[in-house]
Amino acid sequence: MELASGKLPAYLKSRDPKHRIFLVFGPDEGLVRELSRALCVAVAGSLDDPFRFAELDAGALSADPARLMDEVTAISMMGGERAVRLRGASNNSKGYLEPLLEMDLADCVLVIEAGDIRKDSALVKMIGKAPQGVVTHCAHDKAQDILSLINEVLGAANLAPSREIIDYLRENLGSDRAISRQELDKLVLYMAGRTEPMTLADVRANIGDSSAQTIFDVVDATLLGDLDGLERRLTRAFSAGESPIGFLRMIQNQLKQLHKAAALRDAGARPEDAIRKAGIPYFNQKKAAAQIGGKSSAHMATSLEITLEAEIKCKSTGYPDEAICRRALMRLAMANRRR
Repeated sequence: MELASGKLPAYLKSRDPKHRIFLVFGPDEGLVRELSRALCVAVAGSLDDPFRFAELDAGALSADPARLMDEVTAISMMGGERAVRLRGASNNSKGYLEPLLEMDLADCVLVIEAGDIRKDSALVKMIGKAPQGVVTHCAHDKAQDILSLINEVLGAANLAPSREIIDYLRENLGSDRAISRQELDKLVLYMAGRTEPMTLADVRANIGDSSAQTIFDVVDATLLGDLDGLERRLTRAFSAGESPIGFLRMIQNQLKQLHKAAALRDAGARPEDAIRKAGIPYFNQKKAAAQIGGKSSAHMATSLEITLEAEIKCKSTGYPDEAICRRALMRLAMANRRR
């Protein structure tokens, strides 16, 4: 079964007991974490109860493959359903998960978090077709989703934003739901205890230097070869606690589109037609044209490979993630500056 991310909160109010295995995946890592957590809380009541909740990392299963089976078949000592959260899953996790699809998991719900895997990947197809499986894709927030989030967070705090405030928030909040929620929570905290209405100046004081915008600034500086700008923005972003892997994945997504556009152009399409056919949104086409410039599809493929290798190193070498990410992005910026 496929369940849209926007419908999952309503689904949890009357959850179908036959659904025992949930796969939450997609490029919006913040939304993936938010929905998988909501699923676990709906089942176990709290993530602080060790008898009803367990969390595993998919990367550790190769060393202890029986651990997952032990957790999903365990029975809570205090009664009630258990929730098992498997984080960092990928298509390589298919072998560990396949035996569970035919089991009776009446006492447990398995919630699987995966990254930006394809909707037609083997893992998604396998769980989506299983009678007890549910898959939920988490794409980056669209404008309407951002508006819903604004109304949800500010409404819960009894804040009534004006039209100009809403327009400003929609323009300055990014597409990652977790980051956007953090920014709105910061605004709510700032307004706590105040009796006067919220003003645009209040919002700008809190969200003018949005973390979400910083992410896009880093991507732009990397792909446009702005070494000085990249160094400043990375330093500021890392100081604010931004994820190095998050930067790498954002750039990977952009490079995939640029690679497709460059390949179409290399095959003879006009640059503007190539960018359009690659699926790059209209508002981003001018920037994409500058990022492509005269670079070939081979250049984009090599750049993508550099970011993928950096992500693997972040997860496997033990070296500082920030240093690995910074080195990879600087390599790309230097390559883009020379061309």
